[in-house]
Amino acid sequence: MTHEWREQGERSSLFMIRLLVRCALVLGRPLTRIVLWPVAIYFWMTHAEARNASRDFLTRLTGRPAVASQILRHFHRFATVSVDRVYLLRNRTGALAMETEYGPGARETLMSGRGCILIVAHFGSFEALRVPALRRGARTVRIVLDRAVGRMATAVFEQLDRRLAAGIIDAARPGFEVILEVKRALDGGDIVGIMADRARSDERAVTVDFLGARAHFPAGPWLIAAGLGAPVILGFGVLQNGRYRCSLELFAERVSIPRTSRDSSAQLVAQKYAARLEQAVLEAPYNWFNFYDYWLPDDAPGTARN
Repeated sequence: MTHEWREQGERSSLFMIRLLVRCALVLGRPLTRIVLWPVAIYFWMTHAEARNASRDFLTRLTGRPAVASQILRHFHRFATVSVDRVYLLRNRTGALAMETEYGPGARETLMSGRGCILIVAHFGSFEALRVPALRRGARTVRIVLDRAVGRMATAVFEQLDRRLAAGIIDAARPGFEVILEVKRALDGGDIVGIMADRARSDERAVTVDFLGARAHFPAGPWLIAAGLGAPVILGFGVLQNGRYRCSLELFAERVSIPRTSRDSSAQLVAQKYAARLEQAVLEAPYNWFNFYDYWLPDDAPGTARN
């Protein structure tokens, strides 16, 4: 298996993605969730790397070898969260049961009108956090992501809501362009979502302890937050028992990463985040959607990576 998640191609076709969107809109959520079981089985049969990654992850959590039914449940949860984006983007939130919780200081920070950074992960649903805020019209929520990853699905979902396309800050652009775009968004009072659980092979990363082993987390989100002086909110949109439980927590009014100790300070901040993410993952493990060889081998160096 590979540690470079961007090397994974899309496992579906444009026709199948559009067909699933059509099923969601015509059949409704209960029937569509049944239809997604054959999709999960197909994914389990044809995607060995994802199957092995799911087995490794679930085994780490329980200490016992994961069985096929657990892996299928994991894939089905991923498929459900993916298709639920259709209801969110088409403003059919009545099909979804949702609740939002705010930790101390989070609501006040979000209501202040200041630009802030929303740290999220490939865990649960970012759309469950973002779309309701857009519908209320209170704040603009942007997201930093690589448009080339999952481009077919992204294109289909953008057709459902054009604001999705307008809200993307493409992480594939040169780093300074991304930072300038993030700064402009923050200066305008926007909320900017940044994924903080996957490090590309060509970006600065730090090593953290996560779920009993070591993993590379990107340093970029924390360096950006420190450099721009924006408050940082953690967001988790978790699907459990058919409903979304969204939580927003104030992580820091301002992240401090001195230049003289940039690597070690970034590592400490990333480790603090990794500990909180670990707690959330343990509470809702089937919402973890990193289907690749995530953890570092035992003989890999545990230092910051430029």
